[in-house]
Amino acid sequence: MLLLRILVPCLIIGPAAAAIGAGGMNDSDTLRGAGPDTARAPVMSDSALLYSSYRDSSPHWPHIRTMVTDFRTLYVKPPAQDRERAWNAAHFDYIMSGDGAAYRRLNPGIRTLPYALLWTVYVPGGKDAAKLTSGSYADLADWFGAHPGDTLENAFLHKPGGDRTAANRVVIQIWDKQNRYALNPGNAAVRAYEADRMVRIAQGADGVFLDEFGAGGIHGHLKPGALEYPALEGYDADLTRMLADAKKALGAKILMINTAAYRNPPDRDMILAAGAAHLEGMNNPISGDMEGRWTFLDDLLGHGALLELVSQNSWGEVNSRRSVFTTYSPGDYSSSAARWKMFELASYYMVVPASPDRLLLDMSNSWSVPFSDVWLRAQEADIGHPRGARAVTAKGKDPTGHDYRVWARPFDRALVLIRPVVGWDKQRFDDSTTVTVPLPHGQSFRPLHDDGTLGSPVTTVTMRNSEAAILVKDTGGR
Repeated sequence: MLLLRILVPCLIIGPAAAAIGAGGMNDSDTLRGAGPDTARAPVMSDSALLYSSYRDSSPHWPHIRTMVTDFRTLYVKPPAQDRERAWNAAHFDYIMSGDGAAYRRLNPGIRTLPYALLWTVYVPGGKDAAKLTSGSYADLADWFGAHPGDTLENAFLHKPGGDRTAANRVVIQIWDKQNRYALNPGNAAVRAYEADRMVRIAQGADGVFLDEFGAGGIHGHLKPGALEYPALEGYDADLTRMLADAKKALGAKILMINTAAYRNPPDRDMILAAGAAHLEGMNNPISGDMEGRWTFLDDLLGHGALLELVSQNSWGEVNSRRSVFTTYSPGDYSSSAARWKMFELASYYMVVPASPDRLLLDMSNSWSVPFSDVWLRAQEADIGHPRGARAVTAKGKDPTGHDYRVWARPFDRALVLIRPVVGWDKQRFDDSTTVTVPLPHGQSFRPLHDDGTLGSPVTTVTMRNSEAAILVKDTGGR
């Protein structure tokens, strides 16, 4: 965290709650948990404003929207399954995967999105070939049989220099190493089929989540092009049309695509056509271009997109203190991962609009432990809404000779500071990089710790490379 110049001894306000959930916890992944009971527990002085706005049904907090990918609870056995789902429903506003019906019973306001794929279909015989959500060859063939305006073979891409035959179809493998056929997004019948499939998948849910988007990644799998798309020219535009058709068919329901951290023009076009994006790995405290990423988010939010800002690394990875995390010290936070996650939270605050409804924070992009074990209590602190845009408040060179910039953004009840990495060269993140940042004259601030407690008033903060501070306005207990 920060090296703080303390004016008076630290006052710890209220205990953090014990983590809820069972199974799979390890020390490297553990942070003191907190739940809705502690969010509504009696607290003292300034923190009373911070933890009094929690609601049982989503949205849980007025200042922030939360989302998580639940690839976990479907495989957890009772009674831990029920406990974990209840905890998740009490903390997240959006859930991808998991048992949507169970979550809606627990939290009527929660939004649920089933996981699906779009631009490929599994070759018959694979373990996922029959799944509607993953891409069922049989379902595609049945649909073409019921809509005889085109032939099934035209639904696929074919290798350059060959014919449009089954033997010449483009076959690819992605993360699961199963063979898939690449679909032809320029075919009107394929686009109509996928729009119909999205509507069927979304029944009983609030929309659909589509994995494996991101133009750079798609192009890598489709090299060296196809008979229908020499050098892939025009492919991105037709894939964008497919998304637009699917979104139109879904109406008010959500179509969220995972473009990860890709930020090329085709990615922007596809996000705006779908209307929503899961930005996996975009919120990365050691990226040399977080400032550019914030600008990208500003643009998308300005065009009405719904965005899920997703972390790069898990708690366990950061706490390992190995590889790139060797010098990523805890500072004044409870662990290296807690410092990392406080940066992610402050990064969210750098771009959140006046209403948080279109920006969802996801800091748990790993499923090895219950989400309660790695919940950041500080994100429950209601700091209000932004009162202005982010701006550079300090800059120069740190003791290691690296350029630094500290960004600030005012909120109703807090001032948020963040020092992103500047440049892509090898850098350190420990005390050797510290710089002192003065705070506005005539105001008193108390640092928000990762466990949700407040420190004593400070007049300056000393920030390391890749570090953030959330400073709550001190009202003197009024």
